[in-house]
Amino acid sequence: MSQLPWKPIRLRNLEQQIDQAFDDLIHGQWGLSGTAGSWQPEIDIYETRDSYFVEADIPGVPPEEIHIEVSEHTLSISGWRQSGCVEKSARGVCIERRKGSFFRRFPLEHAVDPHKVERENKTGTLTLKIPKQKLKQQP
Repeated sequence: MSQLPWKPIRLRNLEQQIDQAFDDLIHGQWGLSGTAGSWQPEIDIYETRDSYFVEADIPGVPPEEIHIEVSEHTLSISGWRQSGCVEKSARGVCIERRKGSFFRRFPLEHAVDPHKVERENKTGTLTLKIPKQKLKQQP
C-alpha cells in the first residue's frame, strides 16, 4: 500500500491547495503534475496608507520574461520559466519544479498610479511598490 507524502495545509490559499491535492492524487502516480506548461508563483501583497507592496517568488524567471500590468484597480503579473536542464538528452528522474507560463491577477481596492510603479528583481524575488492615487481635495 503506497502512502501519499505529508503536506501540511496552509490557509493562505486553500482553494489552490485543494486543486493541487486533487491534481497530485490523480496525476502523481504517473509522474505528471499540474497543467502542462503552467505554474503559479507565490505572491504576497501588503498595503500601507500610501502604497501597495508586492513580493513574488519567481526563481529562474529572467527579468525580460516578467510582464507587469497595472491599471487603476488591478495588478497582473505574467511570465515564462524554461526548463533548467542544460543537457537535452537527459532523462528526467524526479521533476518537481514547474516550468512554462504563469499568470496572476489581483484586484486592488484603492486606485493606484500605474505610471509610478517601482520594480526590483533580486535573487528570485520580484518586488513592486505601487503608489495609490492621491485623493483630490474638495474646495
